[in-house]
Amino acid sequence: TGNLLHYIFEHINFADSSQWQVNITNGLKRLSPGNTKLYSEKLLELIQEVVSTILTCGGQSFALHQIKNDQCLNEFEFNFPVQSFQTQQISGLSTARIPLQVKSSQELEGMMNGKIDLFFENNGKYFILDWKSNYLGDTLADYDAASVWQAMTDNNYHLQYHIYTVAICKYLAIRIPDFSYDLHFGGVIYLFVRGMRKGTTTGVFFSKPEKAVIEALSNIITAPLYADL
Repeated sequence: TGNLLHYIFEHINFADSSQWQVNITNGLKRLSPGNTKLYSEKLLELIQEVVSTILTCGGQSFALHQIKNDQCLNEFEFNFPVQSFQTQQISGLSTARIPLQVKSSQELEGMMNGKIDLFFENNGKYFILDWKSNYLGDTLADYDAASVWQAMTDNNYHLQYHIYTVAICKYLAIRIPDFSYDLHFGGVIYLFVRGMRKGTTTGVFFSKPEKAVIEALSNIITAPLYADL
């Protein structure tokens, strides 16, 4: 299910629904053959709900259907060198509000590689977006803010998006000469798509990590991120 939903959201044009059904059919044929008739209508409804939900993020309010294809990079892959560090150093950045869990103590060094589901720009700010197909329950109440936060914590997604933020800021600092974390980076959006409905905030998680934490994490795992945020 996760692969299917990722495939569909990777290939649709949020601002143009004319090819959504084609994208759904292609995804079902590729990842769930035999279920085209069973799931097609519900998947179309899900897309409509997700792209119509108002997201209040980084001082902006917008819906994904307002984001055009040329503002998006899907499956944004990053690589950056990692200096030798002890994983428990990251635990020192953890707080009760934002737990960064490191389950084992070891020394790491090499290359950090990852893929961000969607990296996009809106009104001069850049955002990270991650699609989540996690099943949290049968009702919208199971996807309220507290439940979504708990799912983020249980799956250690907080650490994930902090690393994503380090990667994206390194990327932006190279391409924007006067890059400012405060001005240019909008934040991180995790969408638990099963629980999203137009007119509600269920299924939506947003965070803009503290600049000091991103600086500290970058200094732990890699060379200095940028001279001045």
